[in-house]
Amino acid sequence: MDEKFQKYLSKLTCRGCYNHCSLNNPNCGRSRIFIKEAKEKFEKEMKKFKE
Repeated sequence: MDEKFQKYLSKLTCRGCYNHCSLNNPNCGRSRIFIKEAKEKFEKEMKKFKE
């Protein structure tokens, strides 16, 4: 799952500042909240997919 999650994160950008870094390689601490949100959404989608 970790590899799939990293691939998922690579498609998302941080909204914490004007740099809009990829969430799999953030450059600031503000990205943590967006990574947490992405992880929750990812887990929810994976759970739905398994059903």
